[in-house]
Amino acid sequence: MNAAGDNGGSLFKNFVRQTSFKRPEMNMNFEFSNARRLDTHCDTCFPMIQEQVPSRGNYVDLLEFSNFNGIPYPILDESKKPSRWFADIRYCMSTPLPHNYPSVTKDVLTSPRVESTIQTLLKTSNTSVSSLRSKAVKFFKEIQANLSKFVCKICSYLLYKVFRRLMTKLLVCPDELNRIRKAEESGIPIVYLPLHRSHLDYLLITWCNWHFRLKLPHIASGDNLNLSGLGWLLRATGAFFIRRRVNPDDEGGKDVFYRAILHSYIEQVLKKDLPIEFFLEGTRNRFGKVLPPKNGLISNVVQAVQQGIIKDCYLVPVSYTYDAVVEGVFLNELMGIPKVRESVMGVFKGIFDGFSKSKQCGIVRMHYGRPVLLTTYLSAMTAALACKNAKPTALTRLPHSFSYRELVPWHRTHSETVDDRSMIRAIGFHVVHEAQMMCSISAVSIVSCLLLAKFRKGADIRTLEHDTIWLCEKIIAGGGDVVGYTSNETTGETIVKYALKKIENCVEYLKDQQFVRPILEHKSLVNLAYNKNAIICRFSIKSALALSLVCREMGKMVNIEEIIDDTMSLCDWLQYDFLFAKPCDDLREICHDILSTEHWSHPVNGVLRSDYEDMGGFGDVESQNQPVHVRIKDENDFEILVFYSNLIRPFIQSLYIVTTFVASPKCAENPIPENKFVRDLCQAALAEQEGYVKPPFEPLLESINSDSFKNSIRTLREKGFLSRADPNNVCRSKNGHINEVVSNLQRVLRLVQ
Repeated sequence: MNAAGDNGGSLFKNFVRQTSFKRPEMNMNFEFSNARRLDTHCDTCFPMIQEQVPSRGNYVDLLEFSNFNGIPYPILDESKKPSRWFADIRYCMSTPLPHNYPSVTKDVLTSPRVESTIQTLLKTSNTSVSSLRSKAVKFFKEIQANLSKFVCKICSYLLYKVFRRLMTKLLVCPDELNRIRKAEESGIPIVYLPLHRSHLDYLLITWCNWHFRLKLPHIASGDNLNLSGLGWLLRATGAFFIRRRVNPDDEGGKDVFYRAILHSYIEQVLKKDLPIEFFLEGTRNRFGKVLPPKNGLISNVVQAVQQGIIKDCYLVPVSYTYDAVVEGVFLNELMGIPKVRESVMGVFKGIFDGFSKSKQCGIVRMHYGRPVLLTTYLSAMTAALACKNAKPTALTRLPHSFSYRELVPWHRTHSETVDDRSMIRAIGFHVVHEAQMMCSISAVSIVSCLLLAKFRKGADIRTLEHDTIWLCEKIIAGGGDVVGYTSNETTGETIVKYALKKIENCVEYLKDQQFVRPILEHKSLVNLAYNKNAIICRFSIKSALALSLVCREMGKMVNIEEIIDDTMSLCDWLQYDFLFAKPCDDLREICHDILSTEHWSHPVNGVLRSDYEDMGGFGDVESQNQPVHVRIKDENDFEILVFYSNLIRPFIQSLYIVTTFVASPKCAENPIPENKFVRDLCQAALAEQEGYVKPPFEPLLESINSDSFKNSIRTLREKGFLSRADPNNVCRSKNGHINEVVSNLQRVLRLVQ
């Protein structure tokens, strides 16, 4: 069997649960949640007594609220159900917008921050006071939102029509919203921090808050959306616009002044006890997985609390699960083709394309995390980042790596004190990690994952159904949830049929529809990879561990410290692709836990066999300073580990493609614009043209994409293999160890059986 997986049988025959339920298709219960508690997702930073953790009820469909006259919902007694005639209009008219949204114009323009900036600019330039105040008004009008209850009422009705056309259901959990309501009633402002996958994300929190009588947020939007004729509408629904590029080195001071107005605007909105919403990732993710958070806006909020402008605020992570995003997969951008700037015509074309196919998004779920005070975050991150062991541990598997917790982007220094920049990055990483982990997994992602990581050359439908149940149960056992899947009730047949309808353009059937396989073309594989990538966050560390294991001889005993060193090195080199752990986590400890007799080395259910199984686990052995060795039990367990390893294998292949190209004579030491470098490499890799070095293993076509290539470039630049002088260009440095990196990547990517 190769890395792509061409065995048609079930990998997981030891784990398949033989069901006693009937085979005919059942309706999927999309409202049901397998997670029955509103857990905190981080017991280290925000512990709660287990008895005090609230229980979670099922989800409800916002698209049905008007038919049932809102809350409580649903009404089971048909005699009490109101008429559906004009239900949307009646509901929108009767559902209030009970909160006020006062203007902050005067507060911003006369704030101490703006006044201080004006005085500084008067000393450093020949500009007059009146001119600077005129600029302040101009910048403020460029930024401000003009939230209108009247416009919001109209839009609430229109969005019913839009969402019903695009979605089958729009699900939210009332228990999660009740936590938000309690936080809002405290009088402390709320900052919503959603992940960003679609332009619909801008609308969902506002529309959901309206249903539950919560305050509508001011939404930070890029100025690329401030389109002629449409910008006013977005402002009226709460959007405020931010320049996508602000030059901090502008000698004229214009950008300094703009930043002061923006910073003050955010402060004053929060000071009025109004919620704010912005995307920590900064832009939509293009490949179905989260992006590393940006520092900008969250730093403004942190500084406002640290400087006492506001006493505190609640941070609320938000995430979304889509069967498919309305924009589709950004294939052109993933091939390095520059993004087309938004325009009015483009908006109307997008609306037309989106409405051309009914229920394009399928089932959509919204997830609201637990509101946590920013001051609590600051205390927790200070404790997590205060390194007592400042000296990094050098690894040898891939050169120039250090222990994960000490090298990841939130903490570059090794000292007892934590600087503000590290603190802000740590908060951002913690929130984004929590948001991705609370996100439900769609059935489409489950089946896409199996088709790519196991059944690249196809599988019998019944085998795919069994493995689908296995993967759903693994996700639930790990604390996750699968949309539409109820443990011990939903059949694999139901899940597979539902998912295959959503990805019908990416698969083909053989043998009277009883055998299915992915279409092995770049476009189809990238579409499946986009869906698959939503699952990786639940298995990312296991995937890295599995990759470290399957590249070694199966029957040979290996020291677990070597495996963990390899794993931590892989996490290091993929730090721009995935958030493997939170800032408060100890990655080495997590790896030990996975490899322990409680999990992978379990005598009965584990995939590894330890030479110290009779000594009560790794903890007792380590206390005696004796090395622990493990090996893969048998062929079936090897195939399970190959499945896990295939989740991140394409990203290591992307790194290999970029690294071999940089190491080749084709990549000269003359600077090449990064966008051109990525675009040319994508085209060369697909066509196997000159400059592309064909790997000594089976290439995975989905590894050829601009998202992974750009992350690989960032990693090589961070490690010193590319020049750091100009971040917009790719230029090979004088570092002579790059061939060592290539050989180590080959070692990790090979499959030894």
